[in-house]
Amino acid sequence: CGIVNGVLITKTGIPPFIATLGMMVSARGLAQYYTQGNPISFLSDGFTSIGQGAMPVIIFLVVAVIFHIALKHTRYGKYVYAIGGNMVSAKVSGINVNKYLIIVYTIAGGLSGLAGVVLAARVSSGQSSMGLGYELDAIAAAVIGGSSLMGGVGRITGTLIGAVILGLIKSGFTFVGVDAYVQDIIKGMIIVAAVSIDMYRNRKKR
Repeated sequence: CGIVNGVLITKTGIPPFIATLGMMVSARGLAQYYTQGNPISFLSDGFTSIGQGAMPVIIFLVVAVIFHIALKHTRYGKYVYAIGGNMVSAKVSGINVNKYLIIVYTIAGGLSGLAGVVLAARVSSGQSSMGLGYELDAIAAAVIGGSSLMGGVGRITGTLIGAVILGLIKSGFTFVGVDAYVQDIIKGMIIVAAVSIDMYRNRKKR
């Protein structure tokens, strides 16, 4: 899905948010059609071991370290930041913007697939309805960690901290018995507040 998303955005000019949303709905519909809404169970022990114990944390940390290095110390990372900061300036400076956008979306799709594998292994079942709303958690973690929705600003370490903070908030609410629906309301308010702060910071810079 990631590479298709990247090609759609770069070749047709469809806004990234719309293309990503449409691809997400299409992929979810395809999964529901394939499974007919039924969970896939009887997964092998080798597969489910991926989601047990400390393995998800290890996978998470390995991926975080790899992409922290890639973004901070490689040409790829410098180009990604440049494109996110100002796409026109990046093109003028000779960066192949379309190429790197496709790479970014392909990586994003691959990591989403990896997250889906870990989740299915953790619950020992594959369900087309799994992961609903997780995209909002990802946005919240990134923004809380200092990433800008305007592009060009953000760090893996910041997103890691944002994910930990979000996880602690959810765990704390669950521990004290806050209703799940109320948690969603609060999470939505956190996202709106974080995005508002980000937009305010961007306006001040201008």
